[in-house]
Amino acid sequence: TTETETAEILPDVPANDYGEDFFLWIMTATNKVEYHWVEESNNDVLSDAIYARQQKVRDYLGVEISGKPVSNHQTYAEPFKTAIKNKDGSVDTLLCHVFAGVAGFVTENYLTDLATLPGINLDADYWNIEFMDDLCIADKYYLGRSDLNIPFTHVITFNKELMEQYEDAIPKNVYDMVRDYEWTIDQMINLANLVYIDKTADGKTDDDTFGISGRQWNESPGFLHACNIQMIETDETGTYKVSLMNELNAAKTTQLVDKLLALSKSNCAWFDYQTTSIDTVPMSSGRTLMHIGDTYRIESLLDYDISFGVLPYPMWDTAQKDVGYRHLQWGGYICVPSFVNDSQMVGETLEVISFYSDDVETAYYEKLLGKQVSDAPDDSQMLAIVWDTVCTEFAQTYCDTLGGTSLLYLMARVTYADTTLNIASTVQGIERTTNSAISKFIKKVEKAGN
Repeated sequence: TTETETAEILPDVPANDYGEDFFLWIMTATNKVEYHWVEESNNDVLSDAIYARQQKVRDYLGVEISGKPVSNHQTYAEPFKTAIKNKDGSVDTLLCHVFAGVAGFVTENYLTDLATLPGINLDADYWNIEFMDDLCIADKYYLGRSDLNIPFTHVITFNKELMEQYEDAIPKNVYDMVRDYEWTIDQMINLANLVYIDKTADGKTDDDTFGISGRQWNESPGFLHACNIQMIETDETGTYKVSLMNELNAAKTTQLVDKLLALSKSNCAWFDYQTTSIDTVPMSSGRTLMHIGDTYRIESLLDYDISFGVLPYPMWDTAQKDVGYRHLQWGGYICVPSFVNDSQMVGETLEVISFYSDDVETAYYEKLLGKQVSDAPDDSQMLAIVWDTVCTEFAQTYCDTLGGTSLLYLMARVTYADTTLNIASTVQGIERTTNSAISKFIKKVEKAGN
């Protein structure tokens, strides 16, 4: 036998010894601090991987990463702006809120175009350039996403023991459906309709067993994106406009709303509308086959005696295979201030920390599942699909300047069981003012960029 040495793959920036600190501000409402930075390892699979990543950055660039949690998403924007105005160098990068304050950062010249930062290679596979393209304005990449960002999005968890009871009634294993691009909105609804158990014979109540449960709020707009529908996109002239009910999307949007509304009204579903409290019928109750929830809460299921699996949001139909699965991101974006003490160090640090994030990604799966990847290959693969298909939305990111969240939360409002709203008339009612607001916003960004 012969031994072959494999050369270590290194970042595509030169090694250095900056001897500097890199200050990372983390908006905690949408980005868990402990998922992105740790002061020390806690002998936990994820904190070990994050700490090791920080050590690699320290060894390669001589840069010490420091994290600062910013907890109030209503007020964090002002301290960020003040730090830039004062040129105090207290922030090198911000992981911001998904929408609070972001529009103001862009229109008031508080952010750097990431494409101009030294050392950053946006073509590298650890940068999500497709995601960034959707938020690019006037050819400027003010908002970034790389493997530094841990996905905060929504998925479907399912009860494996309950699923086994109904496996004869489904066409194939659900994991295989996903892998074969057959996991569609109709398949999800058909699966949900298999389960409704009224043990107390008193009609639909919260002590029954359901096919699907969850909350209808942040979770709802993601069904649009999963079915490849954007709320706002550019038309043939390159103008951003509300696109939910345009010629391309109207029929699909209407059908999707009808399907989800019928699901909400059915006995097989128990959805909590808008509430921020714990779901009435969570996956941990053992009384739901599927549950719609966010990625951050998956690990909480490890505290219960329940065998659970993970599935992505379903596609519209099998013809969507070329586009694939899509998951709307609710975490923040990478923002580099328009003033930093050392732009070369900041750019190279972001490049290197993103480059060294593979092990963090694996540890993230193991943290959520409570198992090594090798012991949970199906669910790890499902989480990898979610990680690789995170997308964004213009209407979500810049809603502060587009008339608020009326468009963002439209899907929740038109699909909950007691709604009296009609999707077509509701969109028509906000379309003109929203398009006008978009036009004004774009002009401000272009003016700021000049």
